[in-house]
Amino acid sequence: MKIDRIADPDWLAAFAEPVIDEGERLMAAAVRLLRAGPRSSWIEVVLTEGRNRQVRRMMKARGAHVLRLVRVAIGSMTLGDLDKGGTRRLSAGEAASVHKIPHADRGEVEALT
Repeated sequence: MKIDRIADPDWLAAFAEPVIDEGERLMAAAVRLLRAGPRSSWIEVVLTEGRNRQVRRMMKARGAHVLRLVRVAIGSMTLGDLDKGGTRRLSAGEAASVHKIPHADRGEVEALT
């Protein structure tokens, strides 16, 4: 994603701690700098769960505004060259991996929260 600030090492290190927003604990599994410009940075954020507007809320809490957000994968499935708004059929292996993703509504991520 592109953010409206320079992502210096101290700012990136702050993501080791969760953000509490509207009573929700928001956490990134990993955050790393991809490239930095004079007034903005491209960073990669890895999530283990996707709460409503989680990335934008986390960035706002850390003093950054998201300028561009691009999803590149869901679980182990990369989106590759799929067009914006495009769809494709999942392979049998991909469909099986989706069913293995923990779901909060089934109590499978309780230990993570």
